[in-house]
Amino acid sequence: MSPRVAIIIPAYNAAETIEASVRSILNQTVSELVLIVVNDGSTDGTAAILARLQAEDERLVPITVPNGGPAMARNRGLEAVPAGTEYVMFSDADDEMPADAVEYAFENSRGADLVLMGFEILNPDGSVQRYCEPEQHLTPDTVGPVLGRLYKANLLNQVWGKLYRADLILPDGPRFQDYRWGEDRLFIYDCLERAGSIAVLPECKYRYIMHPGESLITRYYDKKFEVCLLSDRRMEQLCRRFGVTDDRDFRYMFMKSVFSCLTTLYSPACRLTRREKRAEIARVIRDERVLARSRDLFGGFAVRFLCAVIRTGSVTLNALTFRLVAAAGTLAPRLFTKIKHRK
Repeated sequence: MSPRVAIIIPAYNAAETIEASVRSILNQTVSELVLIVVNDGSTDGTAAILARLQAEDERLVPITVPNGGPAMARNRGLEAVPAGTEYVMFSDADDEMPADAVEYAFENSRGADLVLMGFEILNPDGSVQRYCEPEQHLTPDTVGPVLGRLYKANLLNQVWGKLYRADLILPDGPRFQDYRWGEDRLFIYDCLERAGSIAVLPECKYRYIMHPGESLITRYYDKKFEVCLLSDRRMEQLCRRFGVTDDRDFRYMFMKSVFSCLTTLYSPACRLTRREKRAEIARVIRDERVLARSRDLFGGFAVRFLCAVIRTGSVTLNALTFRLVAAAGTLAPRLFTKIKHRK
């Protein structure tokens, strides 16, 4: 018999976390599932762990592919979903789901094509940030007025923590674009455009686990600004599709992404030279879309101040400012996270 839900995990060098992640899914209160783990060219013990776990539970289906990044791995996982499967979910190799997550989504979806659940971030110091919105059941005619709120609540940025009706994306629906940051949100936007019904469920049923040494500014990606521009243009299309006339929430979220692009230039993972960093800063702060979207924003003093710095056009001032922002993220990560995710 076909499983009711297929859950897809991309895994790259995940030997330290993959077992806990896999067990959190195989231990779901809903048993009619298949777990497809795409081993994305790992060079550690990931493959051996998956082989051992598969011997314990045949619902686990490991697939090994050459390293190509999470987008390509998830696409490969979609190709492996068994015919007749009703739903698809995604998870990451270092995160976990509460045992009743799938059952909760099933029981409260009211048959929606796309289900958005709340999630929580577990920090290394034991603190927790939760992101959720009240229960809502939406159609293309009613999603417009709340689209900005869902975006600002960070419910449209990640592919996990969601339930997708299989025929929304299979066999020839949305696929992940070949980026290593931001591909999640582009996929979500495509699903939103196709969905005939959307459910927003209030409980946090996904655990995003931050590990020691990891922070929101440790990840540098050379195409991040390119994806930010693409994402913002795509969101403009969705606003037209759903009749959204007030774009302040979307401008606000775009500028926060721009701040992130500039801040991660000063993360340990960024190997650009000083000259290369200054060239990237110049490219970002002089972009016409950035300048247009940075005007008349709300969101508190910090957002308005950073927008004002960008509009000065000064590479030196922006370099100094976002170096300080990066330092603040390292020295006071909880405060940095709170500011970063404020609505």
